[in-house]
Amino acid sequence: MVRIAVVALPFCHGSGIVGVMDFFAAANFCDRATPRDEPPFDCEIVTVDDQPVHSYSGIPIAPTVRRQDYRADVIIVGSATEAVLGDRHIDAAMDQARPLHPWLCSAIEQGAIVASVCTGSFVLAEAGLLTHHVATTHWRAAPAFQRRYPELRLEAEQLLVDNGQIICAGGATSFMDLCLYLVERLGSPALAVACSKLLILDARRADQAPYRNFYGSRAHRDEVIEGIQGWLEQHYADAIAIDDLAQRARLGPRTFKRRFKEATGETPLSYLQHLRIEEAKQELESTRRQTAQIIWDIGYEDASSFRRLFKRNVGCTMEEYRRRFSYVTPGRITPPGATASDSLPVASRDAL
Repeated sequence: MVRIAVVALPFCHGSGIVGVMDFFAAANFCDRATPRDEPPFDCEIVTVDDQPVHSYSGIPIAPTVRRQDYRADVIIVGSATEAVLGDRHIDAAMDQARPLHPWLCSAIEQGAIVASVCTGSFVLAEAGLLTHHVATTHWRAAPAFQRRYPELRLEAEQLLVDNGQIICAGGATSFMDLCLYLVERLGSPALAVACSKLLILDARRADQAPYRNFYGSRAHRDEVIEGIQGWLEQHYADAIAIDDLAQRARLGPRTFKRRFKEATGETPLSYLQHLRIEEAKQELESTRRQTAQIIWDIGYEDASSFRRLFKRNVGCTMEEYRRRFSYVTPGRITPPGATASDSLPVASRDAL
């Protein structure tokens, strides 16, 4: 039997805790055909002080066992903080989780697997468990993670990173991807497939890139650069030269590029590209306009160049993104002699 401890921290993503419990209960159900004296997985909830915590939505989550009394083979640390609320909020959340550090380090020494979901990676980093390893976290928390742990290697586009004993999963619902992976690794591929079918779970998610939105960092005090950011957000579709931006900022080109990168973490060119990609994503989600027209309207004349840029940053083509995230019903056509109720959906005719 694999013994799994799920760590519920204050202000955690509640469904990410209960969802892990439900997933391994489903795995035990799927394994019922195999004769055995005990189920393959035993999953329990633990907290820092063995007291109930309140989740992000306010729902209380109670521990099912005392943390120090449960010898876990796998420890899953759920989301730990809303990182975008600022460094003080992160400091407070990490202080609350600090008593976990010796327990986590001892579990590693005894051969356990320690995994994080979403911002649970902050707890692993604070405990020193991610040194010389690769981490991932929720894409929205990535800038805060990089500022706080600049010495660590973060691959925020990855949905799941396996370092052997240390595993990191990205966004909040990636607990499902983590659970599926653990069932395959600690159970069997056949059991993982059975779970994915029972839970109607796509087992092919590879990265966070399609879900990621770009928010230009304003967590700096450079008013000149902030003014340029605001101007770019209004004029991203214009023909823009970096030297013209420097002139608008009343700075030399080299000084402007250096200050922009220091303030935002992006070069002026990459910042502009991200703005254009975000606008293209919005158009793909909310309209049925041809992709060639979208590309032209956001400031690109070379459609092939933008398509390559989009796929490199988003992880899929523009057409794939639209199929995945569009919330606009395709238009309908009515065949000759038919009523409106007999109308047929118009096939997508995206150019290029």
